[in-house]
Amino acid sequence: MKTTTDYKFDVCISDQTFDHKPNRDTEVPKLTFHQSITNVEGLVNAVSKGHCYAPIFEQPSIDMYHKHAKDFRYSYFISIDVDHNKVEMNSMIDNMEYKPTFAYTSCSNGENGEYSYRLVYCFSEKIEGVDEYYSFVYAIMTSNGLAIKDIDYRCREAERYYNGNGCGNIEPYITNIIYDKEDYKDYYKQYHRPIEDKSVNENHTYNNNYNIHLNDTFENDYRNMKMEDILAKYIDVFPNIEHTPLEIPDDDTPYIIYPIGHTEIRRWWRKRLDGKPIKIKDGEGRRRKLFINGIIRRLINPNITFDNLLYNLLYELVYYMSNYDADNVIDKKVIYNIATDVMNKDMAKYERLRGTHKKFMVNPNFCIKYGLSKNEVKNIAAKMIRHNQIGELYDCSKTDKKNIEIMKENGLDISISTLKRWRKENGIAKYKS
Repeated sequence: MKTTTDYKFDVCISDQTFDHKPNRDTEVPKLTFHQSITNVEGLVNAVSKGHCYAPIFEQPSIDMYHKHAKDFRYSYFISIDVDHNKVEMNSMIDNMEYKPTFAYTSCSNGENGEYSYRLVYCFSEKIEGVDEYYSFVYAIMTSNGLAIKDIDYRCREAERYYNGNGCGNIEPYITNIIYDKEDYKDYYKQYHRPIEDKSVNENHTYNNNYNIHLNDTFENDYRNMKMEDILAKYIDVFPNIEHTPLEIPDDDTPYIIYPIGHTEIRRWWRKRLDGKPIKIKDGEGRRRKLFINGIIRRLINPNITFDNLLYNLLYELVYYMSNYDADNVIDKKVIYNIATDVMNKDMAKYERLRGTHKKFMVNPNFCIKYGLSKNEVKNIAAKMIRHNQIGELYDCSKTDKKNIEIMKENGLDISISTLKRWRKENGIAKYKS
């Protein structure tokens, strides 16, 4: 990190200005943005005049209908939106180890005894892809001891725009600290931002009459570009969905329930002493693993296109497998042939690969909010789920022994002592009470 005024960066600035918080129904949908190069002082001045700002998208000029996750290209900044907080901005920043490049109070700051402001962190390098943006939000939060409850959780979304404050009550705070990605190496963890894929057919119907043909532009790039360059260029074009979309609860729920028929790619992890995973090598069934993972991706999303599957299998090879010192190198032609094979299979024969023995997973947002490890939360979640199941099946008119029998018939196998503890915790002292 360094403190300097000799810094410029790309940003999208709204063509409109507001002397009030723009109305989300009548004014926000009409917003338009254009890409420009500015410095910290320039953006602060624009914000103070009521301009809105956003990161960089595919087109240099955009409206609200072309500002989506798939359109996001990169950002030189992370905006942390603090809304309805009990701590005022200067006090918050004073207690931070990693202070923002600049911050400013929003139009609603101070209303109803609550504080609202934005903390903006500028970087010397581009933050590329919605997953990296999502991950750096958490890195900044962790470095400063913030939890999800302290911010507007939607600011984790890379494609979001932010209102300025032309209301006349803005209080800017400028440090001119510019960060490198390396500054957060002790806090950064790679997350995959959950994005709903609306193309998933929940009825799991299959169409086996595929016309396997690449989009002309993608075909040209696939033939001529390096694997890593293809992955970088199309990261926001082809979804990398590795499990059935999950319904994410609020941050106070410790678990995420797997839906019936939940399907996911299971990773076989071996770790080096430094904690990093070891990639699958030549001789360890790489081609078979690529084929199976391609089949699973079709189970997850029956409407997946050939281009999307091809990209996903290329991703599998680069990030989870190794060609180092291999006698049988897997190249792009091999990946193409595997993808073709996958798309021509009768999926009904692979239903056995669907489903999971697990009933739930730990909610990572609960872990962050309460500062607990996954193992700690796993025990909390298991107990809560079990107690919920007991509550659904328990009949006060029946004896403990009879309740145990009924629960076992419904797939819940617990002991008499567990049931007694549950009754005590719920104020049910005895039979028929």
